[in-house]
Amino acid sequence: MALESIATEVLGELTKLGAEDASVIVTQSFERMVRFSNNALSVTKSIKNVIVSVYATLGKRRIMGSTFNPSQTALKAFTSRLIESCKALEPSPEYVPLPKGPFTYPTHTNYDPKIELCEEGLLEDYAKQIIDRSNQIGGERTAGAITAEAGKISIATTGGVVQSDRFTRILLNQRVFVGEASGHGLACSTHLSTFDPLAAAEEAAESAKKAVNRGPWLEGVYDVILSPTVSADIIQHVGDAASAFAVESGISFLSGKLNEEVACELLTLVDHGVAAGSINTRIFDDEGVSTRDNVIIDKGVLKTYLHNSSTAKRFNTSTTGSAGIIDPHPWNLEVNSGGYNLDELIKEVKEGFLITNNWYTRFQNLRAGDFSTLPRDATFYLKDGSVRYSVAGLRVSDNILRQLKNISALTKERRWIYWWEVRIPTLAPYLLIKQTQITKAIG
Repeated sequence: MALESIATEVLGELTKLGAEDASVIVTQSFERMVRFSNNALSVTKSIKNVIVSVYATLGKRRIMGSTFNPSQTALKAFTSRLIESCKALEPSPEYVPLPKGPFTYPTHTNYDPKIELCEEGLLEDYAKQIIDRSNQIGGERTAGAITAEAGKISIATTGGVVQSDRFTRILLNQRVFVGEASGHGLACSTHLSTFDPLAAAEEAAESAKKAVNRGPWLEGVYDVILSPTVSADIIQHVGDAASAFAVESGISFLSGKLNEEVACELLTLVDHGVAAGSINTRIFDDEGVSTRDNVIIDKGVLKTYLHNSSTAKRFNTSTTGSAGIIDPHPWNLEVNSGGYNLDELIKEVKEGFLITNNWYTRFQNLRAGDFSTLPRDATFYLKDGSVRYSVAGLRVSDNILRQLKNISALTKERRWIYWWEVRIPTLAPYLLIKQTQITKAIG
């Protein structure tokens, strides 16, 4: 059965059972993955799922539920149980009717039938090319995964919305090892024609080779250059903090700062439902409202929180097309480009570090923005405008708001970043951040 038909059928069942408001989203996803390790293919797998997600209200009682790969009979049982459970709940003071359509939706070209088809052997060929190229440059061992994903999503709501969208993406996450040193490479795209895994492999191998020569360093306050992979990780938390739900919950370092300076004037941050090359394209949110471009930070000034219809009512404003029924959220974040290239950024550093990858970003205080993160793979000590040697065992221990205000330069080059450390796709440049606290991760 077509996804729109499933969505409208479930919506019909819900209204028959007494639901006053309902949103039904049906998502079909197909994923094919190839993993490689120690210079050889190790795992190939394919996963196909259909997920039906429902939000329903009854007498201002609100309930949500999901079911995976259901039969038509199972769907009827699912909707019946959901409504029966809803009857047992207390009316919610947060209830707001779903927005009424029709809406005008954006269009996009972030779909490639070649990725959806994913011909037999395509990913395996990519993996072999990546392994060969890494070895040619001097890598000793390489490991990683290539994933091709295609998805279709349909929504039907009691607000009169029936709409569908689709997307594709192909992703590479790779590490190359030379002795104990390692380098990291990422590539992601919505089309095969713009997917460049060999460039990522070359960068990972070159970084690993350069990282072999390690030297000493001391704890202290340094200027740091963050690669797009690292800056995207930091910026995604700014997107999270812009959620009105996070603000209401007391877990946002942007709380109470609307129309205030929260970053240096060099920084502009925009959230896109649809943008060229955006990895998480959506033309509608979970309430059926059309997505749009939301300028979160404009030249350093916080301009908006992200809203669904419920948070918008409480904040006396309008939805931003960012629902999540409970938690409004960003879709695809974009940091503006700057005027530097990487070599020019390095020349700006009297003493500091170039951090190419990171993990384990954790907050000590979400409300204040205090956090730490661990550089991994190739990290380089910079002195008097040049790279001296690699270092290991660092921890960045800082505050996001302080870092945003201490950005002193951005590169022209930007990359889409999306992997297991960056779950909100982010188009990010290299960032030069002044006066960052660096401590030892161990010892």
